[in-house]
Amino acid sequence: MTVGESISKHRKELGISQETLGKKLLVSRQTVSLWEKDRTVPTIDNLIRLKDIFGVSVDEILCCSEEKKEKMKTNAHSLDTVCSALAYAMGIEPPKAASEKNWELSNYIDRIFDGGKADRVVIYNNAAIAQWIYKKYADYFKGTKRRTGIEIFLSAVMPSVTPVGLATMYTGVQPEVHGIRKYEKPVLKTETLFDALIAAGKKPAVVSYKKCSLSRLFLERDMDYYNFEDGGIEEVNAKVAELIIQDKHDFIVFFNGDYDSVMHKTGPESARALAELRVSDHVFSFVSDIIKSNWKHHNTLVGFATDHGCHEIDGGCGSHGLNMVEDINIVHLYKGYPKSDK
Repeated sequence: MTVGESISKHRKELGISQETLGKKLLVSRQTVSLWEKDRTVPTIDNLIRLKDIFGVSVDEILCCSEEKKEKMKTNAHSLDTVCSALAYAMGIEPPKAASEKNWELSNYIDRIFDGGKADRVVIYNNAAIAQWIYKKYADYFKGTKRRTGIEIFLSAVMPSVTPVGLATMYTGVQPEVHGIRKYEKPVLKTETLFDALIAAGKKPAVVSYKKCSLSRLFLERDMDYYNFEDGGIEEVNAKVAELIIQDKHDFIVFFNGDYDSVMHKTGPESARALAELRVSDHVFSFVSDIIKSNWKHHNTLVGFATDHGCHEIDGGCGSHGLNMVEDINIVHLYKGYPKSDK
């Protein structure tokens, strides 16, 4: 049973029309009709209202029985496996509580560096670029795919929102361990990959803008922060290029959440949102090419790493945060550049 069929079933069991249900929710009959046809998915707020109206749990509305979960076909490996794999890439100990390293990424590192380690890592974090978006709009990632050595399909954590996802990516633990269980941005007290890097004598840097999750979660550590309160991704890109050329940092993380922001307002597949995919492709290609030109004397690992997916909701807008394949299934792309003696 689909989510739409579930809503239709519970509505009919109450003996009310689409119009009556819409009035109870303060939405139009057409909106309810789109839900029931599986054209869109209710917002989280509307799911909570539906739960109260139907007298069932949200999981029941979403058909999240064990059998349904089995059929969801979420990716086998969790986002929490990335942290230890990145530590392995640099030859350092991961945070003590971190999950086992992702074997696909670890094996790739062994192969591309011929048993050696990376002495430079650059991770481009972005938000909401779901696996289904990546596959459906493959042409929008041509530059990134040309500069990719391995695709790794992962499952985001719940709730599938950026602070929770980034916290898991850089601690290697599930939300119940690192403590961020909703959309909030406290400074993490759990040991992170950045702490492990600093303890190993490495020099990490975080480059972000405004008040994004990356600019808040990992503060209060002895590393370099570059946050552009009044700027955007252009300033971030320029600073990353500068840091690569200066070559003083071992591990650089930077963030672009523009696709996520636009997707919320105009939908995951709107012209504006798809344009942001092209921007992300250009950013990764630009940074990869600078690294290839300037870091020939380093073993470098570059990653295109998203935190969660997305889905369409009422009114042609977009959202995420639910335990559904559109929000949970994501893809990371990595490329290793072995050092050259030339």
